[in-house]
Amino acid sequence: MCGVFGAIGVGWNQGTIRALALINRERGTDSLGFYDSSGKMIKVACDPDKGLGKENISRWITLSENGGEKREASWFIAGHTRQATRGKVNRQNSHPFRYGKIIGSHNGMVDAPRNYVVDSQYLFDSLNKADGDYQVAWADISGYWGVAWFDGESFYLQVHNGSISVGLDKNGCCYYSSARSHLAACIGYNAKIRELAEGQTLKFTFKGGKVIMDEATTFKSTASEYCSKYDYITHAGTYRQHGGTNKNTYYEDDGPTGIDTPKDYDAEWRESWEVYCTQSEHSRVD
Repeated sequence: MCGVFGAIGVGWNQGTIRALALINRERGTDSLGFYDSSGKMIKVACDPDKGLGKENISRWITLSENGGEKREASWFIAGHTRQATRGKVNRQNSHPFRYGKIIGSHNGMVDAPRNYVVDSQYLFDSLNKADGDYQVAWADISGYWGVAWFDGESFYLQVHNGSISVGLDKNGCCYYSSARSHLAACIGYNAKIRELAEGQTLKFTFKGGKVIMDEATTFKSTASEYCSKYDYITHAGTYRQHGGTNKNTYYEDDGPTGIDTPKDYDAEWRESWEVYCTQSEHSRVD
C-alpha cells in the first residue's frame, strides 16, 4: 500500500503538502517522490520524514510553489509515499514514473508482465502507448488503484477499486489524498471533502490563469477480478495473505511470527507532522 497526495490550483500551500507527505507515511515509508506541471520530478528512496528534510527536496518544493527565474510556479503538485510490494527499495523504483509524455504515481497493485520491475510502471507505459486513452490502456489490466498522472497538458485523478478523496481548503485550492481522514486532518475537518466513486476520473487543465476541472469519462474495466498473494490494506505494513485459499490471514510486516501486534500508527507521523502544522494552518516552517 502506498499514498498518493497533492494539490491542484494557483497558490497551493507547501506546508499543507508537507503535512500530507508526513501523514501519508502511514501508507508507505520506503520512498518519497513529487512531480508538477513543469514536467519535472524528484524522488528519493528513504523515509518521507527524512526526505522532506533534504535540501534538494525542500528546494524543489519551494521552486514548485513559488517559481523562479527560469520556471513558473506550478499549478499542481503530486506526491507519493511508497510501500514496496514489487521491486527493491531504491530511487529507480520509486514513484513517480515517466513514459514518453506520461508521468504519474500509483497506489495499489496490478498484474504486470515480468519485464516491469515495479508493477505500477505497466500502467504508465500502457497509457503512453495508448496516447493517453486510459479506457484502451487499462481496460484489460487486472488490478486496483488510486492513480494520478499528467500528460503534459492535463492532470488526472482516477480510482478503480481503490480510494482517493478530494477537498477544497478555505482558499479554494483543491487537495487530494488516498485516505479521507488524512486529507481532513491536513485541510480541516470542516472542509468539503468527497471520495471518488468507482471509475470516476477527474481532469484538471490550466487555462486563462485558472484551473478548470472536468468530469472525464468514467473508467470501465473488462479485466477479471484481481487477487494477488499479498493484498495491502488498512495500514502500511499490514497485509492480507490469500495463500491460494479463500481464507484471509492478517499479519504485521514487522516480524516473522505473523502475530497481529497492536501498533500506534499515529505516533509514526504525528511528531514530525506537527513541526509543519499549527492547528488547521499549515504554513511553511523555515
